[in-house]
Amino acid sequence: MKAKTGSKAEGFAQRLMDRVPECLTGRADEMEKRLTAAFGGRDFSGEIRAEKRKNAARWLLVAGLFALLAAATAARLAGGGGPAPSMIERPGPFERAARVAAWVKAEYSADSVKKKVEILVRPRSLGEDEKKKLVGETAQRLETLILGENGSLDDVRSDLDLVGRDPETNVDIAWSSDRPDTLDDSGALNRVAAKEGEAVNLKARLSMEDVSETVALEVRLGPPASEGSAGKSLDAVLAGQLKKLNESADGDALALPEADGYGVSYSWEGAGGGPRVMEAALLSLCALMLYGSRYKGIDGKVRAARASMLRDFPEFINKMLILLNAGLVVSAAIERVARDYEERADRGAPKPLYEELAGIRRRVEGANAPLAAELGIMASRSGVRELMRFASIISDNIDKGSALAEKLQAEGELVWSMRRKNAEEAGRIAETKLVMPMALTLLALIMVTIAPAALEM
Repeated sequence: MKAKTGSKAEGFAQRLMDRVPECLTGRADEMEKRLTAAFGGRDFSGEIRAEKRKNAARWLLVAGLFALLAAATAARLAGGGGPAPSMIERPGPFERAARVAAWVKAEYSADSVKKKVEILVRPRSLGEDEKKKLVGETAQRLETLILGENGSLDDVRSDLDLVGRDPETNVDIAWSSDRPDTLDDSGALNRVAAKEGEAVNLKARLSMEDVSETVALEVRLGPPASEGSAGKSLDAVLAGQLKKLNESADGDALALPEADGYGVSYSWEGAGGGPRVMEAALLSLCALMLYGSRYKGIDGKVRAARASMLRDFPEFINKMLILLNAGLVVSAAIERVARDYEERADRGAPKPLYEELAGIRRRVEGANAPLAAELGIMASRSGVRELMRFASIISDNIDKGSALAEKLQAEGELVWSMRRKNAEEAGRIAETKLVMPMALTLLALIMVTIAPAALEM
């Protein structure tokens, strides 16, 4: 029963993937063209089908993510982001007021109003002792607070900075001067009216809500320096309730009411956010990348095949040299190499170079195709320069009877040297790629080492 259910699910998934447009999964004729150019004419239907279904699965994943994003956005815009908390924590005394968006539903008898509102959560109010302490601190540092560019209040030569609020304690300061024509309430000094040695008395009234203190300072001038029947009523009641909430600053948290004295009940919901623009942009980027890489799997197979041919070619040259030195002619040597591979092909992963040689052997034997021409076609199709040189050497030997063993010996030494250089280059590239992980590891070690000391400071 389980196997039958699994087969039905697999069949449904395959039918669903087959419905993805071909322009997104890659055109079959284009894939076949690329595979034929690399591997010759044979049946690629299985590889093409597997690649298209792999691309279709990726597209279905992206489409599913888009659907989830659209559903979540629609739910948020329709109203309600889940139940709102019954208590909203206030900001600290000197922090900025917070604004919290929420959905509220007010019900009275058979009428109801639901709307999205914004609540102003004011900072927590200070206690009486805290206010007195802050006012006292401002009074102690008042002289240094207003000096501006002057050295002291006994030698004032330029404008004073009579601030209206202490930036550290948020205590309000109101100033008054007994000589406003010389030094006004803002601290501006009239150097024309001012006389050296003249005294000006300043009074500062420090206040924080209901706590206040008056401080007197003497300044000595120095020489000049260089819906329904009740719908509208519900709106008005709700506006009044929101005004109370916005003006309230008592307690450590703002309590959202569930009812009021008029018999109106309130139910609050989180407003949620707007459309997820960033997520949609990332998904769109993923879709573009997926569309651009629809032939990446096929091209990867072609590159892997060429790399495998290049990797196996030095070994093939050695086999040819052994067989030629043993007395075999070119066609017999290639046939022997191909047959040996076919007998052992089921013991490991297929090798594209020997697969091509096996196909050449079958065409030469079955259709009497010319060996040199078949090798030339294979070399041209693969795009591997070493195979092109090998095909040219074989063609020269067949057409001109040149010494083949010596040329293959030189070719073998060349390809082994190139293979060694390629391995060294790959090692250097691997070392370069390890630099970034090593740097990140070093950074993590530094952070782990420094963090305890930083926390103690």
